[in-house]
Amino acid sequence: MPPRARYTREAILDAAVALTREQGVAAVSARTLAATLGCSTAPVFTAFDNMDALTEALMDAVMARFAAATEAEVGPDPLFAAGLGMVRFAAEEPRLYEALFLTHHPWHFKWGRVRRSLAARMAAHPRYAGLTDAARFGLIGRASVIVHGLGVEVWSGRLPHTDPATLKRLLDQLAGPLIDASIQRGWTHDIHSENAS
Repeated sequence: MPPRARYTREAILDAAVALTREQGVAAVSARTLAATLGCSTAPVFTAFDNMDALTEALMDAVMARFAAATEAEVGPDPLFAAGLGMVRFAAEEPRLYEALFLTHHPWHFKWGRVRRSLAARMAAHPRYAGLTDAARFGLIGRASVIVHGLGVEVWSGRLPHTDPATLKRLLDQLAGPLIDASIQRGWTHDIHSENAS
C-alpha cells in the first residue's frame, strides 16, 4: 500500500491562493480545497484550527503578494512607484485585489505594515524628507484613496487602457495634485484613524 499523501499547511495555502485567483475568495471552503487537493477535509482542519484561521492566513499570503507588487516598481518617487504597483496589481491579479480590498474581512488593519514600510522608503526622497513618520504614513493613506479609485476602475474593466505608461500618466494627473496640496497645506494626518479630522 503506497504511503498516504501529506498535505502541508503551505500546500493547502497555495491551493487557497490559486482558488482565490481563479474563482474569488468566496469560493474558498474546506470542501473546495479538499476537492482541489484530491483529499478529504481532514488535512485542511489539521493544518488550520478553523476556516477563520485559514482565511486569515490566505489574506496574509495575498497581502504579501500585494506588498511585493508595491515594492516592485522602480521610479524616482517611491510613493508614485508604489501607487503604480498597486494599480498594476489590480490589473494583473483582479481576484486577489478583490479579496483584499473589495471584500469585507476583519484583517484590513494589516495594510498598516505595507504603509509603514513605504513611509520608511519615502524618508530618503527630498519631496517627503521634511515630513514626520506619521505625516508620511497619513499621506500614503490619502493617496491610497485616489489610487484605489483608479484600481477599482482597472479591476472592473471600465478603464480601457491599463498599460504601465497610461497608468503612470493617470497617477501623475490624479494623485500628483492631491499629494502636492496635502504637503503644502499640512493635510497629512491619517484619514483612516479614529482621530482623523
